[in-house]
Amino acid sequence: MTQMTPERPNTILLAVIVSMTVAFGPMTIDLYLPALPSIAADLATDAERVQRTMSVYIIGFALSQLIYGPLSDRFGRRPILLIGVSLYIAASIACALAQSVDQLIAFRLLQSIGASCGPVLGRAVIRDYFTREEAARIMSWVISVMSLAPILAPVLGGLIATWSDWRMNFWVLALFGGTVMVAVLLFLGESNRFKDPRATDFSAMVKNFGSMLGNRIYLGFLLTNVCMFAGLFSWLLGSSFVLIDRMGLTPMEYGLAFGIASLGFLSGAQTAARLVRRLGIERMCIIGAGCAAVGGFSILVLLWSGATTPLGVMAPTIIYFFGMGITVPNIQAGAVSPFPRQAGAASSLLGLFQYASSGAVSLLLGQFGFDPTLLMASVMGIAGVLAIVTFYSLVWRPAKRLAAENPAVDDRS
Repeated sequence: MTQMTPERPNTILLAVIVSMTVAFGPMTIDLYLPALPSIAADLATDAERVQRTMSVYIIGFALSQLIYGPLSDRFGRRPILLIGVSLYIAASIACALAQSVDQLIAFRLLQSIGASCGPVLGRAVIRDYFTREEAARIMSWVISVMSLAPILAPVLGGLIATWSDWRMNFWVLALFGGTVMVAVLLFLGESNRFKDPRATDFSAMVKNFGSMLGNRIYLGFLLTNVCMFAGLFSWLLGSSFVLIDRMGLTPMEYGLAFGIASLGFLSGAQTAARLVRRLGIERMCIIGAGCAAVGGFSILVLLWSGATTPLGVMAPTIIYFFGMGITVPNIQAGAVSPFPRQAGAASSLLGLFQYASSGAVSLLLGQFGFDPTLLMASVMGIAGVLAIVTFYSLVWRPAKRLAAENPAVDDRS
């Protein structure tokens, strides 16, 4: 007998709560960036050791995503989310009270483990409540709100660094975590109606992850997501070298350019929210991946030819981010939708590969002595082209064949 979809809160309220949980990542990374020099001075250490607080955060955030999905598949989304947020709050307070850089590094690792509950369980909650196209629409709203965090967090961090000391950043993050905790307690019920007592058994986890990676369409969504985020992180790590060092923009002008590029992502997500119910997830991903391919390949050609200007870099970058804004929410909804009973695990695996690929790009850009301008152009160009090739071959064609063979059904059951 088909089970009923669990009663959900108001859709806008749900989108706001999930947006806050997903924003743990960018908020916790970007807010304290302006305070890094003062952290080094106050804790009497060097920049390299302070930068490790970022490295351990990214590693912990990526790896711990594998934990939350299976736990939520077994025990439910709400209790596991509350545990993760509680850990985040406690670790944020501990960071604010740290007396040495080693303590700060350790507490940042704990903070990352708490923060990673947000994107994993946010995606799973949306999958629990909505059909795939509707889930993609809600994810577009979520990503629209979340995309403001990388714009606003460094500004807020700069204000905090101006008017207070670096510890205040972590008190603000603890307050943010407390706000999320209250919202979950008051407004978010349990959404998992397929609790699996074997979800955390190691053999079951391996089997579930293996079946997902063996699913051609899921793998296609996952690898397309990897390509998109590889291009994004190459921009994050290389754009300052291109626009400031090579083209002479001031830091303020660079910040403005960065914000404009982020608005491209926001515009893409809004476009996806408006069109996905009419066009469907697969069409939206093809359109978005096509934009990313055009934008990325244009950057590659322009920067390798040496004939470009700041506008020549920004225009194709906006196209890339616009395509990414269209594609990412649809990828996240489409990848998780075939696994209603393992939505947490499917979300975990998607997040792990997303951040692992970003870490690999960081390593590539940081460890090899290539020209950062040309390396950024190459990664964005290759990532954009691979995104559409991967999606077309692994998702688009098989999905069209399956759609012809099987009538559409309500995938919530």
